[in-house]
Amino acid sequence: MIGFNRVLKTLYVYVMASVWIGSWGLFAIDEVEASINHILERNDSAISSVLKPGYVMHEKNGVKFMIKKETAEALGVVTLDMECDSPEFWDNIEYEVDLETLEFVVDFNNLNYRDYKIQNLYVVTEPYSPDAADWNHSTKGFEYHNFTKTLVPHNHDIAKVRLPLYKSNFASLEKTYPLDIKLEATSMGTSTPIACVKEDVSRIPFEKFRDFENMEPFFADGIFQPYDIENVQVDASGEDAFIEKFMEYQDLRKSGKELPSLEAALALLGKNLIYSPSNEGDFKWENEPIGWKKLRNEKTVIGLYGDVKKSDLEDVNKMIQVLHAVAPGLDISYSSKTKDVTLPVHFTECEDKLARHIGCKSEGFVGAYMGIWKDYVWVDSSKRGDYRSHILIHEIGHALGLGHNLCWTSAMTYEFSGPQVPYLSHIDLMQLQILYHPDLTPSYNYKTAKRSLGRQQVINKLGLSEERVAYYEDNIEEACYQKPGVYDYLIELQGIEN
Repeated sequence: MIGFNRVLKTLYVYVMASVWIGSWGLFAIDEVEASINHILERNDSAISSVLKPGYVMHEKNGVKFMIKKETAEALGVVTLDMECDSPEFWDNIEYEVDLETLEFVVDFNNLNYRDYKIQNLYVVTEPYSPDAADWNHSTKGFEYHNFTKTLVPHNHDIAKVRLPLYKSNFASLEKTYPLDIKLEATSMGTSTPIACVKEDVSRIPFEKFRDFENMEPFFADGIFQPYDIENVQVDASGEDAFIEKFMEYQDLRKSGKELPSLEAALALLGKNLIYSPSNEGDFKWENEPIGWKKLRNEKTVIGLYGDVKKSDLEDVNKMIQVLHAVAPGLDISYSSKTKDVTLPVHFTECEDKLARHIGCKSEGFVGAYMGIWKDYVWVDSSKRGDYRSHILIHEIGHALGLGHNLCWTSAMTYEFSGPQVPYLSHIDLMQLQILYHPDLTPSYNYKTAKRSLGRQQVINKLGLSEERVAYYEDNIEEACYQKPGVYDYLIELQGIEN
């Protein structure tokens, strides 16, 4: 996972609370408590909370606080205009959800919401589960795409909004869920949108939601090699070209079998990071048995979903090509059909309800591999360029078994002052070469419920020096910067100049 620690959030909360208490000490205890709760709520949910009854909103030094209306009046505090709950408006509009067309229809009855101090009106959809644990083994992250927020036009007497909803099925294993639909209004007169009214509209039941459109992976021609497309269709006229490409694939796999295994890579596989702020940084190395690394022993089929760009497919293609060489024991490909996918990668923005669902704003991360049981990747689609590529490669690296490190040039680094490496570097490739070495036979690991390797097994089978491994374990920073020239062609294969 790419992100900062919860400690930063806690520090922010108490600093802001102290400022508030010191500046407004005349206020009663319940106003202070309400304000602190408001800060916490904003920080945890990543959206503005609905104003509590009897309270008004005040802005001081760019921070908004709730205080009781009578207190504000007594002290002459200037409050933000949050009166967008006019009964004349809300009692006279009509709305419904058309499940056949997936449209939300609002009849304003000749009322314009801008005339009632409403800046914007949104229709919000949110997957519902009575138990958050239900998501763990059922949806594989597909529910992310049904957290939506769509603007309702204000200049139409009858407004129709298409709901961008999908069925969230993952092969035949997916557990369906109901979907909540709400209206949310933001108030005029504020520098940032503040939700002042929320209305529950309806809950789409299980049996209705099953009829929605299935989501398929993003795909574009001319990016992936034909042998890397799952269930590729080859007609007679293209058989010769396919055979030629397949021979190139076999040559690539053969080249990887000649790559040397290195002691520095094994030493790094036996390390991970823990959060430990000090004068030297926020993280420090800790020992972690190589047997805890998750290996993908079954066929891995990637599919990209959501706000995907062509460049994302190109990044995945480069990664797959280099994995053919460095990890010949890994069976990996791409598919345009959800039924084939085993490792979905979801591109969505970290905003509103989704942020609260996965904690991306409260915890401060921009990408995540959700672990061996859930087995999917999330990437914040608002990111661009090399940073976006870095997040994608970093999280798929986790899915392949790589942990965090403090190596400056690694795609898996937590050295935030360093470059955001958008490719698998020498040290990343060297670790993958060991994890998926064709001469190693993983044993079953009951901790991860997966097959894994042992340190001594790797040393014995690959003929490594135990003394050199121990040296790098004791001098782990030195292990970070091993760049054997025999691996250079794999860097170039990813479009990077050495």
